[in-house]
Amino acid sequence: MTNTPSKGRRVATQQAVRKGGVPPTLVVALVAILASAGALAIQQPTEDPEQRAVVAPATRPLTSLSILCPAAVQGSPDLVIGQGVEGGTADDGTLVSRAAEGEKSEDLDLAPGGAGPVDASRDAVVVTGTGTRAPGLFGARFGGPGRPAAGQCAEPSGERWFVGVGAAGGLHESKLLLANPDTGPAVADLSLWSTTGELIDVASRGLTVPGHGSTVIDLAELAPNRDELAVQVTVSRGRVAASVSDDYTPLEGDPVSEWLPPTAAPATTQLVPGLPRTMDEPKLVLANPGADAGRVTLQVVGERSTFTPSGLKEISVGSGEVVVADLPPKLVKQLAEENASLRITSTVPVSGSLRAVVSGDLVHLPAVEELTGDSATALPGGAGSVLTLTPTDKAGQARVEFPGQDRDPETVRLTPGTTTTVPIPAKARAVVVRGTTAYVGSVRTITPKGASVLPLQALDVEQLIPDVRPEWP
Repeated sequence: MTNTPSKGRRVATQQAVRKGGVPPTLVVALVAILASAGALAIQQPTEDPEQRAVVAPATRPLTSLSILCPAAVQGSPDLVIGQGVEGGTADDGTLVSRAAEGEKSEDLDLAPGGAGPVDASRDAVVVTGTGTRAPGLFGARFGGPGRPAAGQCAEPSGERWFVGVGAAGGLHESKLLLANPDTGPAVADLSLWSTTGELIDVASRGLTVPGHGSTVIDLAELAPNRDELAVQVTVSRGRVAASVSDDYTPLEGDPVSEWLPPTAAPATTQLVPGLPRTMDEPKLVLANPGADAGRVTLQVVGERSTFTPSGLKEISVGSGEVVVADLPPKLVKQLAEENASLRITSTVPVSGSLRAVVSGDLVHLPAVEELTGDSATALPGGAGSVLTLTPTDKAGQARVEFPGQDRDPETVRLTPGTTTTVPIPAKARAVVVRGTTAYVGSVRTITPKGASVLPLQALDVEQLIPDVRPEWP
């Protein structure tokens, strides 16, 4: 038997069709389809993202640049500021300084593209250039007459390494200065390593630096340790500039104060330029933050060739450890014969720095970042300074300029595996190097009252402008 629908139900359906009616379920379905099509039409890109041409990031001249200049140590009143880019007038921008902890700013009297001492606070200061006064800004703090202590001004950076800092109180004590050039708060983390491994129980994470403020961290209080330390500063929010002041007592001598420059990030090959011809208590500090142990070999990059002194042994560097080694007497003897750089080659990435006593003064010589293009540093002035340049790979040339000096630029040839030196005029307060190949360099100053080594710093003259676009699925 077959079930059939009732006559009443069949008649009602036929009447609805005859009257042109549409079932409610069909109306709802049609509305949903139209709404979805409209939404897709609105979201659909005007062109296929795979077919759109890729636009490389563009560059334009910097319009603002801030550098942190460290506070003066005893007998260091001199702050020298320079600009490695010529052009523009004083009306095209501003050049001001303000205390690293404060809001009040003061105009600095410095001709565009020039270099020289400026009248600024003895406290740590942030120097800011805007407009045409921003590109190529650099500077350094120096000691008084006859004492060439030197501490460079530092740009904000997302990461900084300091190797060979002290946390032993009176014998060797370092203080880390973190400064925020912006109005909003910034956050930084510190990672520390010693000769026994990473210091994981130190309260050094999430350090907040207020806007237009600064923080001084005494490492002897943060992580008391008799051994040399390595410190990595990592910025997780905002911008932070970092510098380190260092107090050290030589084995035979009075306590001295100096600034400790940053070192290059860990790598398997590094160069330490500007080695003194004579030095006492030379100690090489190597930091291996990785999980694998390694071996380090040392070579001398001299004026004529690169060589390994006979009998020089490899240095073992444990995983996650700092190693402090005396520079071998054979190597020190070789360095006394010519101007040279020290090449550090390792089987694992390491960061290194050399500490020595020269003319009774403390000197820090860091492994430095490779440079391409233009670089510069301020100078202490006076006799006894020499520029050293060492190419890292290929041959090329370097044009050496002394802003503010009535002297024609000097062009020198850079030959791989050798170190080239250029004497510096006594009255020069800055040197600018424009290289055609990758190189490292520094200015070494030695007087009867002390010594200093200032690495060349890359000149920031442009900023990247990204190509911003939506990312389609």
